[in-house]
Amino acid sequence: MIYPAEADIVIFLKLLSQSLQPYAAANDVHISFSSAIKKQVIRYHPFLLSQSLLQLICNIINLLPPKNKIKMRVLYSSDHQHLLIEIENTGIHLIRVNEVSAQTAYSFTGFESAGGTIYRLLIPLQQQAFTSSQLTGVNGSGNNLPKFYREIQKRLSSHFTQTEKLIATLEQHRPQEAAFMQKINALINVNLENEHFDTNALCKAMSLSRTQLFRRLKYLIKLAPAHHIKAMRLKKAKELLETTDCTISEITFRTGFQNISHFTKIFKKEYTVTPSVFRRSNAPATNE
Repeated sequence: MIYPAEADIVIFLKLLSQSLQPYAAANDVHISFSSAIKKQVIRYHPFLLSQSLLQLICNIINLLPPKNKIKMRVLYSSDHQHLLIEIENTGIHLIRVNEVSAQTAYSFTGFESAGGTIYRLLIPLQQQAFTSSQLTGVNGSGNNLPKFYREIQKRLSSHFTQTEKLIATLEQHRPQEAAFMQKINALINVNLENEHFDTNALCKAMSLSRTQLFRRLKYLIKLAPAHHIKAMRLKKAKELLETTDCTISEITFRTGFQNISHFTKIFKKEYTVTPSVFRRSNAPATNE
């Protein structure tokens, strides 16, 4: 059974953030806690809340480039009817990585901030209840918190066919390398529309020199950074051609290629046919 409690939630959140500091430090990420409220006794579900926050924050830690920060803040909402918990990260926009806040018992709302992301959670100051479906969902996966890393990696790796098996293998024996590849892929994924996101931009985001990044990627996936970025752009373009009605022009823009001519040339070199021919040959799998 999952029981609610009526207790001071501020100290609960502070201790929770402190418990995450060793994991954050191991990933070269700094985590801090601040509260505009000294004490607030509220009725809530400690198990569900801690599970949701742990999953959210650990997902963020796992995706952040080194030397970045996570801040947990506690304050009242503007109407003073809710407690507002904010989780803010620097270094990367994570809104488009839906798995960061997916399948948590408490529902977070994400916003882009200057150079990062803010996830907000409103908790009513009055008594609240959870539906049976929420509790069922938690009971089905909530007892496997140590395994959620594997789940988030599996969902993210659906976008990255070249490294899917690699990450699954690495996380079993070399979790730091698995986290490294996951960060690389997430950074590329959230910057797909940016045609200027290249090896230099990836190096800066990862706080690595070109030589360091080249050596690590070459060792892990046998590809140079530029080739890996291009492969992920092409994979996304192929996915859009197969599953959407987006025009070739829209797909070119959404995958960060310079222009339609350039996109067509690169796509044909990889898949031996032009994007339009590929779409026609896969018509039954599209919405057309």
